Amino acid sequence: MIGLLISVALAASVDSTQALSSARKLADALRYEEAVVEYQRYLGAAAERPVRERASALFELGFIHLVLGDDANAQSRAMEALELDASLTLPPSAPARQVDFLAEVKRKFLTRTRVTVEQGAGPQSIRARVVDPEKKVKRVLLRHALSSNGPFYAVEMKCVIDVCSAELPSPEQGGDFTAWYFVEGLDAKNATVASAGDSAAPRQLAVVGGRPWYQSPITWGIAGGALVAVGVVIYLLSPPPPR
Repeated sequence: MIGLLISVALAASVDSTQALSSARKLADALRYEEAVVEYQRYLGAAAERPVRERASALFELGFIHLVLGDDANAQSRAMEALELDASLTLPPSAPARQVDFLAEVKRKFLTRTRVTVEQGAGPQSIRARVVDPEKKVKRVLLRHALSSNGPFYAVEMKCVIDVCSAELPSPEQGGDFTAWYFVEGLDAKNATVASAGDSAAPRQLAVVGGRPWYQSPITWGIAGGALVAVGVVIYLLSPPPPR
């Protein structure tokens, strides 16, 4: 069985290597549409290939999209390449247009706005870290739902410098629940400039020990504080007792 698995893995590796070689030959022959198919075939079977090799293939595919006039896919593939290998370089024989494209994408890569998400301190707490070199993000929203397909509601996260946090609201009935969520960074015009997940691929969190709002110690703490404040105001405004 082990021998069979090894032989299958080797066959897949050889197949992906041949696909990459074929893609590069087709690109050199200016047969770009065929090259795109071969690059995609390589990437679909290249999970075990070296990171640098996959990054180079992604960038080469991105450049072909650029040549074909598909700027969106060109940028997307090139960014994926830099996510894999931020130190990506080109051979000295690379054409000037490809060199310029890599320089442009690297500049965007270094100044891009990014949002990463992690579990907060509590079972319902979500923490987001915002990398925003150009200071585009003005608000950070936690979008949440009790179903993977929504509807999604929004809670504005409280941010201190580049760390934002918020609580996933409990359902009215309380108890344990599962939430689906994603985080968006919005600019001054409320346009999304960065996100961690989205409504099509939300993150999932099982919350154990959730409780309805009227059983939350936070709620009762706030209510108690408000009652104390009201009592103090009434006391201060009340006329002194007669002597």
